[in-house]
Amino acid sequence: MNGEDYVLDAFDDGSAKRVGEILLGKMRKFVEDHAKQLKDIEEALDESLSEAWDSTVDPIGLDIQPYEQTKILELIKTDNKLFDKVLIVFVSLCAEMRKLENEAREKYYAPLLIFGEEINPTAQLYGEGHIQVKVAKLINPFLIQLSYFVNRCYVTIQNVIRQLASLYDSRREHNLYQSSFKGVHLQTVFEHLGDLLCALIGLDYIIDRNEVLRKAWAQYKRMTKTVRATPGKYNTEDSQLGQFEKTLISLEGQLFDGLIFQNAVEQEFDFPGLVAVRRNEIFKEEFLYNIRIYFSQIVNSLGRSSELDARKKYMAVSALYVCWYNVWKDPHYDKGFFKKIWVVYESIPLVHIYGNVVWLPPEFFINRIPSVVKTVGKIAVIKFRNDYLAEFDATFAAQVQQLYLQVSLWTVRIESNLSNRADINKLLGIRTELLLLGPSLAYRISNLYHTSIVLHTLLTKPIHKSHGFLLYQLIELLKAIASIFHRRSAMIGESISLMMQQLRFWLKRFAQMVENRLKADKSYSDRKVDILAAVSLFRMMVSGVATPDRTLIMRMCIHIIGQQGVVKDEDYHQMRSRFDTLISLTNLSRDLRSTTDCSFIFYNRQDMIPAYFNEVYLNPENVNKLRYFFAALRDVVSEILVKGDIYNADPIHAPEGLVKSFKDEIYALLKTDVLDRLCRDIETDLRLHIHSHLHVAERDPWRQGITDLVKFVKCRPLRFFDDSTIDFKLYVEHYLDTTFYNLTTVALSNWKTYGEMRNLAYQKYGLNLIESHLPGATLEQGIDVLEIMRNIHIFVSRYNYNLNNQIFVEISKYSENKTLDTINIGHISNSIRTHGTGIMNTTVNFTYQFLRDKFVIFSQFLFDDHIKARLYKDIKFFDAAFKDQSISSYPYDRSVKFNKEIRKLGVLDNGNSYLDQFRVLITEIGNAMGYIRLIRSGGLYYTSNAIKFVPDLSDIPNFESLLSSSTDSSPSSLETKEAAHHLDLAVSNLVTKFAEGTQYFKMLVNVFSSEFRSERNNHLRNFYMILPPLTINFVEHSIAMKDKLLKIAGDGSSSSQSGGGTVTGGGVSSKPTKVVGRDVGGFSDDGFAIGVAYVLRLLDQNENFEGLHWWESVKGRFEEERKKLEGLAKQRVKDKEEQATLVLTMKKLNSYLREFELLRFSFTGARVFFKFEEEVKKEGEEKKEEGKEEAKAEEGAEGGEQQQQPQQQEEEEDDF
Repeated sequence: MNGEDYVLDAFDDGSAKRVGEILLGKMRKFVEDHAKQLKDIEEALDESLSEAWDSTVDPIGLDIQPYEQTKILELIKTDNKLFDKVLIVFVSLCAEMRKLENEAREKYYAPLLIFGEEINPTAQLYGEGHIQVKVAKLINPFLIQLSYFVNRCYVTIQNVIRQLASLYDSRREHNLYQSSFKGVHLQTVFEHLGDLLCALIGLDYIIDRNEVLRKAWAQYKRMTKTVRATPGKYNTEDSQLGQFEKTLISLEGQLFDGLIFQNAVEQEFDFPGLVAVRRNEIFKEEFLYNIRIYFSQIVNSLGRSSELDARKKYMAVSALYVCWYNVWKDPHYDKGFFKKIWVVYESIPLVHIYGNVVWLPPEFFINRIPSVVKTVGKIAVIKFRNDYLAEFDATFAAQVQQLYLQVSLWTVRIESNLSNRADINKLLGIRTELLLLGPSLAYRISNLYHTSIVLHTLLTKPIHKSHGFLLYQLIELLKAIASIFHRRSAMIGESISLMMQQLRFWLKRFAQMVENRLKADKSYSDRKVDILAAVSLFRMMVSGVATPDRTLIMRMCIHIIGQQGVVKDEDYHQMRSRFDTLISLTNLSRDLRSTTDCSFIFYNRQDMIPAYFNEVYLNPENVNKLRYFFAALRDVVSEILVKGDIYNADPIHAPEGLVKSFKDEIYALLKTDVLDRLCRDIETDLRLHIHSHLHVAERDPWRQGITDLVKFVKCRPLRFFDDSTIDFKLYVEHYLDTTFYNLTTVALSNWKTYGEMRNLAYQKYGLNLIESHLPGATLEQGIDVLEIMRNIHIFVSRYNYNLNNQIFVEISKYSENKTLDTINIGHISNSIRTHGTGIMNTTVNFTYQFLRDKFVIFSQFLFDDHIKARLYKDIKFFDAAFKDQSISSYPYDRSVKFNKEIRKLGVLDNGNSYLDQFRVLITEIGNAMGYIRLIRSGGLYYTSNAIKFVPDLSDIPNFESLLSSSTDSSPSSLETKEAAHHLDLAVSNLVTKFAEGTQYFKMLVNVFSSEFRSERNNHLRNFYMILPPLTINFVEHSIAMKDKLLKIAGDGSSSSQSGGGTVTGGGVSSKPTKVVGRDVGGFSDDGFAIGVAYVLRLLDQNENFEGLHWWESVKGRFEEERKKLEGLAKQRVKDKEEQATLVLTMKKLNSYLREFELLRFSFTGARVFFKFEEEVKKEGEEKKEEGKEEAKAEEGAEGGEQQQQPQQQEEEEDDF
């Protein structure tokens, strides 16, 4: 093959393609089946039967209004050039007027109406300076643009009037009127002129309605006068101010004097030498004739089910009549026609313009054409309105009920007929009728609402409560209609093109018939040529989509075709009916949006919305209707707040600011009136059920009523605004979870009750609450070690120490709560875990500094001449008496006498003597040492918990060496070795601390002992002699403290504690224990015993104190007193009063003896803390030596026959 690759022949038999098609078909079928299954699941889980997406979160919008980019000049093209020119002029003018009318509504209405609207109550909208800045931002560019817009409207209106006057003029050279347009009535032009005049009236009414805007404008003008007085101060010039003031005067005269409409109709329409309007009688008659035709259409449509915009047309007719009158000034010309216009206000008392602005016919005519109004006769507008309102209120409920039934019937029909399988032509006719009925119903509902609100406001009449609920129902009906259209939008979009196509086909056939009939007639004239051109153009327009420009051209053509004698009246009316239906279908989206717009509730929100939420809460069956009310609130955002944004630099009036403030306001009302009430009522209901065994008073359902709160919980999540959702169930679950958890943490003993309430909430309301999962003891560490360390001087004075439980209890008078805080080992351990073991040494350092300051006071007290002299005297007395064996122990009476003499030296403001203060000093020193002991115990507890993860303390491997000796092929990284090194250090540190602990007491003894025992502090060596009176002082304090505790416990104002009392939370529990009761006494103050033991150890005076035999003296004294009392009791046993006195005295004696015994036990235990390891060993060796000597002595006694002489030994008192 000569090194060439062998290539197979390319042959395709189609098998590969066939296989691919089969696989693609299977995949397509799988995807379709899967999509169908997902759809079925979604429909099964969803309560809605909608095939459309959620209207509140539209990812796309469906707009059924036809659209094209072809211009009017391109659409109007016939062989009759003169006809084309005339039609182009008037169609273009109508399109311009339509554009201006839409611009006024979309661009200028909202900003003028929203100015000064205070959504945020904290915003300073009316303050001096702030309001001037706002007006300045309003002037440029908004008011300037509005002025240009008004001027543009004036020019357009002037042009329309002149063009019509030129057309309807028999004196012109090219007399189109006589040849072609004598029988043509361009009613469409007059309708658009009326709409544009209505837009100017709307501007007047909105500016007049906004009182804040007019006041702000006045303040701004005053500011300009101030600037004019001193222009240099404001960095401006007179010439600039003059020009600016001219601009302000021009704006005020044009916009703020309420003359926008009046100036439009009073402007000069005559053009000398070209157009004479006022002297044109033909145009004068034509103008009034079109007004009559327009008015007759309104009267005929009033009250019909198809009425859609009759009220707005009535306003347009009134504006056109005022315009006609101001052009020709002829009040006596056809006075009867004006009376007909005037009387209509009895059927249409008002017309809604925008927001909360309405047009009132009588006031409009009285202000604009008062001379014509006088021809009507006697006017009683106020009386009529009162009578009308009374009749309206009487039938209001029936009207709402009728509309509710009609909307319900329409809903059922539109749901059924849109999926019918009837004849296609009949089906399309039914669908067309139903679709057009929706906006008509919405229009009637909206008018009913505005009539009720405005008339009650205008006449200052209150709205009945039942009517208020009906007003809410009207809003719900409006948004329900919009919701139904959206829900059926898929099928509407599918059907409406067929409906329009059917109507266009009929109209095209009609035009073809008329054209054939005209061509069959061989006689020709200019009029006939124009009619043929109109028919031809009409047929061309019908052949395309019914865009606004095409329909406008078709309407102009219909006016020409509709001349008398061209088409039979029956055929003409049928054609107009079909054409009007086509126009209605074309404008369906616009009409639906305008008739169902509920942005007007923004101006009644403060009174209406809270009442509505309250009504919904009292009637839970209406909770699902909230979705419609929320949809109405969203209209406020889209139609008023967003469109009113002209303050981009002002955060208050930026759209985000306005919208956010409005949302926050509505959510606050919803939260207060519905959400929070729902949570509280469900919680109350659960509590009443759980505590029914406590015989709680039952609620009377006839008086209090029963609210079915389950309906709120079962309500599906509602779209609140575009970026938020209201889920009642989730909100209640979160509230109950939070409440149950917080209350359980306060009282852990109630966990069972809240667990039962949690289960009941699921059974009764279907609420899925989360288990609290709280531990048996809280992890709170109480007062932090750092806080105590920084305030050690405050801590030792406000807490009592218990030696056995190692717990500090807060002194009641320092507590700001009804409970007392405690500090124990668990709290200290948690703090050490938080801050590390280094905090222990820092705490000891702070305590050393505290003790150093306290020992200065200690030394000063013992150095005092009175104290020192008394102590020297007692030492001398005891030494002398002990040597001559007159006493064996320090006398008790002498200690009592010492206490009394110290009190004679004076007392402090709190009633304490100097000895009391010295006792407090010793107690604070002892509390500080007790805190050091607590720190050490907490550190050991923390270390033991940390070391428990080490398996064997006797065999701990070295991880760093293990890594070095590892035989693994891949060497360990530097980070791994460093981590192993730190691990070894941590484990070694824990083991060392666990095995040895830290001798903090020894450190604090060694640091002070040398100074205490120095020669310059000889006065401190008298300390042991002050202990007997000091112990008596402490015992009296302790008894008073416990008596107070027992007294409060007996009164029942405290929890069950007695005598020594029991306080939970000792040991190593980490729970922050609280001792109940604000004014309780105390049960333990062992800081005194530790303080005495510590100071004796520092002075090395333990043997000196033991030499006093103070405890034996106390016991002997009380035993002697007891015997005396027993003897007295036997002698006077018959005297009950004296016997009771003796019993009380005996109890007091026993309590004193018990307190001395407790003090002795605490003191003996505290001394153990200051016996260090070497001292313990030394004592052990001494005991061994003494044991050996005793053994030798016994052996000698047994070997010899020595006579034992009795030795008198002191009887050692029982160690109790």
